[in-house]
Amino acid sequence: MKRAVTLTLLLLAGCGSLPKAGPQAALYDFGIDSSAALPTTSPLRLANVEAAAELAGSDMRYRLAYQNPARVFFYTESRWIAPPAKLLARHFQQRTLQNNSAQCALHITVETFDQIFDSPDSSRGIVRLHARIIEGSGRQANTHTLLASAERAAATADARGGVAALAGAADDAFTRIVDWAGTLPCGKMPSLAR
Repeated sequence: MKRAVTLTLLLLAGCGSLPKAGPQAALYDFGIDSSAALPTTSPLRLANVEAAAELAGSDMRYRLAYQNPARVFFYTESRWIAPPAKLLARHFQQRTLQNNSAQCALHITVETFDQIFDSPDSSRGIVRLHARIIEGSGRQANTHTLLASAERAAATADARGGVAALAGAADDAFTRIVDWAGTLPCGKMPSLAR
């Protein structure tokens, strides 16, 4: 009986020292831009946004260019609320009214979506989007491609600054795609509010 009581007390004492859950990771998206103009109608339809395999998760990536630019790090206490391709698809759809009957389909592949630290106190967001516009369908379809790159300086050298820099760089890269698409036979695209 004494053994059972001792064992019970030991078990109860052990339960009190279970590891406590650490702080929950901060979740980020691109925020709500209340100053954004109403979206414009587009002669394109955004068919899909996908990402390179290494960008499939919700980890926030960064590189220390001043140490080793080839090495990728991940913030441990900050995450995207969804993978970058999903965030960008939603963000781009909010910027243009979808024209589902459009003959030109826009396909975007996110190739780079990183925060780059040039020094411990200075960083920037870099976004590279590979855009394909498919005009028409079947054997008569024409494909046009563009690699749109953009970067923005981060106001702060942390995850919060990286989020803002990446959102701005994504907007810049998407605007380049929109401007380029306006030169194609699909027809003039209305310019986006900047």
